[in-house]
Amino acid sequence: MNDSDGRSQDQQAWEQLYETALLELDTNLLPQRIADAEKAIRERALALFQTNGDNNSEKEALGDAHLVLNDLKRIYLADERIA
Repeated sequence: MNDSDGRSQDQQAWEQLYETALLELDTNLLPQRIADAEKAIRERALALFQTNGDNNSEKEALGDAHLVLNDLKRIYLADERIA
């Protein structure tokens, strides 16, 4: 099922977890938020891989989100080493 903007519930789910990770200010919660978003991204990417739909824009968004989460983890780990 698609929302009024054309996004599926599955797309909205990973996007919500991704946004939650990006906006998390509590460094104690951040690693779990990142892990949750990464898992949702992996699961959605696999689901898209198994379908033959025209979903290139979402695939690109998944790739971009994956890269941003990797950067966020790197920043978090650097901050942990400094503290």
